[in-house]
Formats: sequence, C-alpha cells, structure tokens
Amino acid sequence: MKMLWTCLGMGVLAVCMPSRGQPHPAAVPPVTTDRVAVQRVLKEAFDQQSPVPSSEAGYVANPEDNLVPGVRLEMFRNDLEQGAGHELRDKFCAVHSSSALAVNTFAPFKDRPADLVLLGRTGYESPAFEKQLPTGLHGTPPTLDVFLRRGDEVIAIESKFLEYFAPKEAKFSASYNRSALPWAEDCWWQVLEDAKREKPRHLDVAQLVKHYFGVSRLLALGDGKGWKPARATLLYLYWEPANAADLTVCFQHRREIEELASRVANSKVTFRAMSYPDLWREWSALPPLSKHTANLQKRYGVAVP
Repeated sequence: MKMLWTCLGMGVLAVCMPSRGQPHPAAVPPVTTDRVAVQRVLKEAFDQQSPVPSSEAGYVANPEDNLVPGVRLEMFRNDLEQGAGHELRDKFCAVHSSSALAVNTFAPFKDRPADLVLLGRTGYESPAFEKQLPTGLHGTPPTLDVFLRRGDEVIAIESKFLEYFAPKEAKFSASYNRSALPWAEDCWWQVLEDAKREKPRHLDVAQLVKHYFGVSRLLALGDGKGWKPARATLLYLYWEPANAADLTVCFQHRREIEELASRVANSKVTFRAMSYPDLWREWSALPPLSKHTANLQKRYGVAVP
C-alpha cells in the first residue's frame, strides 16, 4: 500500500502525514527496512557509478574516491583533520558516511559562498566542517558537521545519513546539569529529562540536546574571541531514500522530529529540520546550483527495499 503524504510543519520542517482520504496517521507505511539493507543498496548504486568500486563493507580506499564531481579534497581537508571525529581517516571513506554527505553537499560553497541558498536566505560566509562548539564541560565538545555564519547569525548543521535507521537510546553523563549549564533553557532541559526515560528512538535526541548546549553557549557568551551572534539556528539535515513515503522508519523519524520541534518552539536557538532531497529540489531550480544538484541526486537518489 503506497500512501500519499501531505507535508506539514514550521518553516522548512516538513513532517509528512497521510493526505485527506488516506488512512489515519496511526496507520504508518507498512514497509519496514533496516540499516544493513539500505547500506547495501547505497553501495551497489555507488559501485555502478564509480570507476573505483567500494569494499565489501562499503568503504573506499581514499577520501577522494568518495566525492561527487566538483568537490576537491583541498576544499575541506584542513577542517576535517582538525575536527574531533577523525572523520577523514576512517569514517569519511564509507559510502554511507554522513560527513561525506555533508561535505559533498556544501564543499563547493567554500569557493563560492555567494551561491549558497539555505533556509530561504543568502549572504553566508564560507562553510566550516567539523566545527567544535564548547559547552564549558570536560571532554570532547559537541562537533557540528557544518557551521555557517551570516552577519550576526549562525547556522549549525547536524547531518544524518543512515544513523536513524537504527533506533538509539539517549544517554547523558552526570556533568549535564543545570548548575554547569546555566544559560540552557527549560524546554531543552525537559527534553533531556524525558529522553532519559524513553525507549530507543530513531531521532538521536541526546546528540541534538548536546549540540543545543554548544550553540546556546555561543549565543549567550560568544566565541571567546570577541564575537557573539545575535541569532542562532540548529538545523537537522537528514537523508531520505526516494521511496521514503513507503517506509515506516522514515514516517516515524519525521514524527519524532515534529515532536521535538514542537517542544522547543520557543527556544532562543531556533530548531529547524529539512531533508537533503528537499534541499536539493530547491537548489535544482537555481541555475548556479543545478549541475551540482544533479550530481548529488545521481549519487544519493536511490530507493531502498
């Protein structure tokens, strides 16, 4: 049974629900899938396009082999080598890497930031990848996949590829407490407390809460170098397959995004969510971005079983 979806949401947050005349929202799409199956489809699609096939596990030998046309290693190498996730040395070489997905999408704007259109706005500076935003706590600070400045505004992007296909339990160390993070808002603290009691979910709420702590500290205290933004947005940017409307996991993932967005709607840090395919569809109508978008859609626009 294929369901027709109507997109609802705030701003670019699109949460797909059944259209009028279709089954009630509780009747989720009947097709289930798992991360291994999706990973296999992505590997097969990559191997058909690339002159350098991936390994059985879906990894390439060199980072350059994982790039779409128009993206060069020198555009982002320094950013990833300085990041805390060591993305370039291991994770980045996976065909299913969320870091590579973000780089392939945004790296061309290192050279031409004036062409970047995001959240309906232009005027961005060159993007930074693997940007650390300290919370003031010990340990590794939250690391954002993409970080954008636009005047006195910041856009911090968390990129997701296949991660949400495997539900995850929310975990927080005892260091995450109100006395240590006094600038954090009540709505996000409530999300944290509730997440501790919930079953594993497709949306990695714990990671988003931690990213919020980093972004909100920047908004409250500045970067320690004399710059303090006036506005901040935490953008959750996620991949979906071409047949997402048929998949239970994608339906549930969007429901969880919608729930979080509703709970933090009044936060000083604006929470937004958007799928990569939706972003690419917007870009495909812009002549300066049409070729780049076509390359992204060719690489990542696959349907899964």
